[in-house]
Amino acid sequence: MSERLPLHELIARHKSHLQEGQRALASRFEQDGDVITALSSRSALIDDILRNLLFDLQLQDKITLCAVGGYGRGELWPGSDIDLLVLLPNEPDSELSACLEQLVSLFWDIGLEIGHSVRTVDQCIEESANDLTVQTALVEARHLAGDPWLFDKMRSAFMSRL
Repeated sequence: MSERLPLHELIARHKSHLQEGQRALASRFEQDGDVITALSSRSALIDDILRNLLFDLQLQDKITLCAVGGYGRGELWPGSDIDLLVLLPNEPDSELSACLEQLVSLFWDIGLEIGHSVRTVDQCIEESANDLTVQTALVEARHLAGDPWLFDKMRSAFMSRL
């Protein structure tokens, strides 16, 4: 396992990546006015940042990160929040809970405005049965990082219950 960077370096690296990427996207949009490309390019930028952050924190083997809602469709408007599902194979222990708290804090520290939920597959199915907004979000879910098998398991269970 590689050595983790100090938090201040992680924050600086990912914040810079986000700011530079957003400036480039804004500049390209000003030149071509292509809304569809701007939305999908912003989504791709955030995908890249989230995947790299998970890798740098060495969490890619512990959680599965999913884009949901409009972000799950690959359409991310400037100023809209980034809806995420942190999918877990089991209830988190205290160590993983602390890592998840740190992850969410880092999202905000680098400038990402997120909306998130942390659930197991069973919790996703249960919540979607009781809440139409959760159901809609899961219809549009997309795997970002972590165990693709866990994502597929959730999608299969969810879709079979629709």
